[in-house]
Amino acid sequence: MDDSIGYIIVMIILLALSAFFSATETSYSTFNRIKVKNLAQNGNKRAETVMKLDEKYDKLLNTVLIGNNIVNIALSSIATLFFVKLLSEASISNAQSLGATLSTVAATVAVLIFGEISPKVIAKNNADKVALAFAPIVKVLLIVLVPLSFIFGGWSKLMIKLFKSKDNDTYTEEELITIVDEAEEDGAIEAEEGELIRSAIEFADVSAGDILTPRVDVCAISKDESIENIAKIFIENAYSRLPVYGDDMDDIIGVLHEKDFFVAYHNNNKTITKHIKKPVHVSEHIKLADLLQTLKSKKSHMAIVVDEFGGTMGIVTMEDIIEELIGDVFDEHDEIVKDEYKELPDGRIAVKCSADLDNFFERFDIVMTDEEDMPQTVNGFIMKELEAFPQIGDSFKFRNLEIEISKTGSKRVEEILVKVITEDEEKED
Repeated sequence: MDDSIGYIIVMIILLALSAFFSATETSYSTFNRIKVKNLAQNGNKRAETVMKLDEKYDKLLNTVLIGNNIVNIALSSIATLFFVKLLSEASISNAQSLGATLSTVAATVAVLIFGEISPKVIAKNNADKVALAFAPIVKVLLIVLVPLSFIFGGWSKLMIKLFKSKDNDTYTEEELITIVDEAEEDGAIEAEEGELIRSAIEFADVSAGDILTPRVDVCAISKDESIENIAKIFIENAYSRLPVYGDDMDDIIGVLHEKDFFVAYHNNNKTITKHIKKPVHVSEHIKLADLLQTLKSKKSHMAIVVDEFGGTMGIVTMEDIIEELIGDVFDEHDEIVKDEYKELPDGRIAVKCSADLDNFFERFDIVMTDEEDMPQTVNGFIMKELEAFPQIGDSFKFRNLEIEISKTGSKRVEEILVKVITEDEEKED
């Protein structure tokens, strides 16, 4: 009986060690490294130990796996001896073969429940606490199992060299966005924070041509404009800066600041020439990060975007770039455009043609699979599809949409009416 109790005690200890190794493996692969690193920086000694262990994670993993296999094999062996002894004492025939079978079943079930599944579930849900609690023990084990860890570590390195993957370990932009999405879903970050991070990740891919104010929307003045007219334009539009052109809009010669102009205006100056700042001309393909650096170095808040022929495409301001990162910024002079999409009683949707084309396609579940260059706005899309300046009442069909021109200006389409065609309606047609 004393021997049996001894066997049971040893098996319980080995099972506890198996649970320890399993919990350690899970906790050190899933703990919050940022949180623990902050604890370490604040003087938490265990957190410092955890971060040092994490730096040599391969060695730690080898040690844990070696320890786990040793205790599991030992547990299986002790269990076999225990059951064979127990059956032999009970004078049962075939005690050895039956004892081996029973021990295998009992040890497997015990290890799965108490040595693998339970500790790993607990460690996964409390990874930081488990990693911090076990840090001193793991540190000692790394020293104790150095010989075995060295041997199997060398084998691991050999396997890595033989089966080395050609894929690099860097994250792609899509993978980073997926990480942000998952963090947002888990509640680790707020929706607003997630949107800001996504904007920052995608910022490097956005070019000036993607966010420019089109030429037809640019409010500019001639270098020969009278002082009175310029004052009126500044007052009516509430802009802080105005581009100044020479012969025409393709000849932007500078930028006039509101403050400089009104100083000259109140001093009864008859010309604005000396107050015009040299313009910054950029290509539509320049990335926003580079454009931001250019504007900062030139101490300018506005860039003139030109096409391949040197013609003016539009302008980009510092505010446009900032809005691409943090969303729309409105001051007390901004006119907030509301209801770009307005549902009508007849089921159609009135769409303002200044709306972003990507948002328009997304709103109506349209996936563009071709690689053709699409305009930035709905107005550009309408002009591209009709290949002529449309009149009110003109209509056309695009995918599952019926689009009718409802309002036009002197140079563009201002509003359209969109009807979504259902499958039944398509069959009737």
